[in-house]
Parts: sequence; C-alpha cells; structure tokens
Amino acid sequence: MRLLVYGATPLGAYLSAHFRFLGQQVTWLADSQTVEAVTSAGGIQAIGARGRRMATEIHVTASPDEAFAAPYDAIFFVMQGYDTMAALTAMMGHLKTSPPIISLQRGIGNAERIASVYGAANVIRGALTAVIAHPILSDGKPALETVVRMPSGGVGLADQHPLSQEIAALLQAAYLPVVLGDGRSLRWSALLWQLQGNAIPALVDLPFRDVYSSPTLFRLEYRMLIEALGIIEALKIHLIDLPGAPISKLATQLQAIPASLLPSLIIRTSAPPSLRDELLQDARYSEAAYLNGAIALHAHDLKLHAPINHVLALTLQDIADRRAVWAQFRGNPRTLEALIGVAAGR
Repeated sequence: MRLLVYGATPLGAYLSAHFRFLGQQVTWLADSQTVEAVTSAGGIQAIGARGRRMATEIHVTASPDEAFAAPYDAIFFVMQGYDTMAALTAMMGHLKTSPPIISLQRGIGNAERIASVYGAANVIRGALTAVIAHPILSDGKPALETVVRMPSGGVGLADQHPLSQEIAALLQAAYLPVVLGDGRSLRWSALLWQLQGNAIPALVDLPFRDVYSSPTLFRLEYRMLIEALGIIEALKIHLIDLPGAPISKLATQLQAIPASLLPSLIIRTSAPPSLRDELLQDARYSEAAYLNGAIALHAHDLKLHAPINHVLALTLQDIADRRAVWAQFRGNPRTLEALIGVAAGR
C-alpha cells in the first residue's frame, strides 16, 4: 500500500518504521527537527518486544508540497489534537478529495474535524492505548530518531469502513493488537482510559501512584472520573475493552466500589501520562481540551455539570499558554483543590 503518516509524534515514528519493515511505500510528513534527526541517523531505531531494529531509507519530509505530490491509499493522522486543523488546512491546499484517513489521535473531536472537511464516510476512527515514546536524552530533549514501544496496549479501530479489515491487518503486522468495533464506543472508551491518572499528575507533577496514594488527590481524581462516566452514560455510549485497557472493569469499579477502597484496586497499565509530558517539554499547547475539555463541553451541551474536568482543562491550557504558572500547582495539591472548590461552588 502507499501510505502517508502525518504528524511529528512518537506514533508517527513507530508506524513509519514498521510500515517500512513490512515493505509498504510510506512517507512520513513530520517537522523540520524530526526530518533532521532521522536523516542524520540514517533512519528510525525502533525498540520493543522484538529488540532493537533500524528502519533505513525512511522517506521523511517536512514539506506538504512534497508529501502530497504523490497519491496514497490511506493517510494516518497521528498528530496531537491541537494540530489537526492546521494539518487539514495544509491538506486542503493540495487535496480536494482524500483517500481514507485513519485518525489515531487522543481525545474526542479529531475525527469530527476531519469529517467536516473530507466527509464522515472517508474517516476511520481509531483509539490508541499503546504507549509509544521517544527516549529523553541527557539534555532533556527527546531522541526524535528513536522510538520505544511499551509491551501493553494496542489500537481500537472502527469496523464500518471497507478498508477497516485491511488497516487492522496492517497494524497487527506492526505488532499493535487491534480490536474492531463501533467507532464512537471505541473513542469514548479510550477517552476514559486516557483521562485516568493524566491531568492531575500533570498539574501537581507527581507520578500516577503518588496521586493515588494521596487522599486529597485521589478524591479529586475519583470525582473527575465519575463526572466523565456520567457524561458517557448520558450519551448512551457502550464502553468497550481495548488492548491492554480493561475499561469495562474500570467503570464497574468506579460505580460499585467505595472510593476509599479504590486506590489499592485500580491499576493503570497503559494510559500514557501525556499531559505531564507536555508540561515537562514546555509545550505551548495542551491536549487537555480534547480529553477533560471534551467532558466539560458535552456536559454543557447536555445541561449537566463537570466542574472538575472543566477546571483541569482550562488550567492546563493556561499553563501551556503562560497565563498561569505551573509552580503554583507542582507538589501543592491544596492549590488545585481550592481552585476546583471555587468552580464547584463550595
């Protein structure tokens, strides 16, 4: 197949390397820093269960003109949610119609944005639970030419498109377990998994387990997840287990077990701490708008309340935009608790 991987992310590196291993014709549209790193290294080093493998002769470019000069059978969107509209704008300058676009992005709203430009029938919704990252060098910068795949997790893929089975087989050949199902259920199921242990550890700059061992922080985490479950139930969405992510078990635990007993029972194995990584890397944007912000937005539309998700999304974006100072929250759960208390009217 002729494939375009669009987005300068670790997932972009992983798919480009493994599609190359599989003999596919692949182009990776990334950014200039990534192009320089991969070109200098002579390819992408992929580290995973199969050991270290070097994918050479990777066609990587930062030029949309160059990337879209060729036809493709499918395009993989792997950029962060806040880059989706810019990516679509670049595409629209070259493609009036598009081959099927597989959205393997975190959060809610990306597939809808793609569909608004190229039509819902042209989008294959995906849900990612695999943890894929660039290793961090001694100077704190990511090694863009190297990608590490953690052992658990995989992909959920909507089964309604004629190309879904072929794309699923391709991803499985790239060592990503795939679950096929209803795209809407898959996306919201992944969202609940991605919410867990993400925004609050990011704000207070503590590991997941430290948050769950703190009564104050876990109380906020629990209320945030209960808000999310309330919105999911109001939308009548059926939760689906995904590779490495027992989401139905998580939902049952949250609803049936007293909050005081949950910290010792809930174990997160594959949801990436993506929001904390953004702050550590001094990113100017936050995907919180597509995670916690999606819960707050749908709560507003449903005339329900989700103050904790609302506060988390706004605060993370304010820090990324330099309107708030991260130091006010790092290691200081009382600041976050007070802010949420004000938003909740207490």
